[in-house]
Amino acid sequence: MKKYFLILSLIVTSLVRSESEIIKTNQEIISLIENNWNNINTMSGRFEQIDADDNIENGNFYFDKPHKSKFSYDKKNETIITNRMLIHVLDEEGYQIDSYPIGNSPIKDILSNNVDFGDIFNITSIEEIFDKENVYQITTTNKDTNNSNEKVLFFFSMDDLTLKKWVIFDEFENITVLEFTNIKKNISIGPNIFVVRYRH
Repeated sequence: MKKYFLILSLIVTSLVRSESEIIKTNQEIISLIENNWNNINTMSGRFEQIDADDNIENGNFYFDKPHKSKFSYDKKNETIITNRMLIHVLDEEGYQIDSYPIGNSPIKDILSNNVDFGDIFNITSIEEIFDKENVYQITTTNKDTNNSNEKVLFFFSMDDLTLKKWVIFDEFENITVLEFTNIKKNISIGPNIFVVRYRH
């Protein structure tokens, strides 16, 4: 009887240890990603966007913390500029066509200074994806919503922890994918990049 109890005790201890090691490993991954991301002030490169209707658009992107981003499309006479509160849609001359609240867009939080993933998101899973590029996939939901359909998947390279892609699921489970390439970090980006012009 004692023998069986000892075996069972060892199995339970092993399972508890394994679970705690998984949690610790996930915490370490998040800490590494946060530290790397928080040391990046500006970022630019190319992007590919796939919307819910499988339309594919390409262009150039610019990030400037805190809260500024720009997406210039190659074959569309529109540019998107964001700040902490608004998403601006501009025409080819840089004049505002429309604007609307940024809401729960991941841009608002991910482009903050000193990002703490656990503070701004509910982290539901962390996975290692071994494909053409080895990445960490972090699945999150926004703490400001109760809709379980809304979530964002972030993909960071295992090699240098660079943000490679995010996938947004809205409340209706529509999916928008943004994949980043030709990335340059901590470069000089002039303030004129984010200027919004208004017609009078």
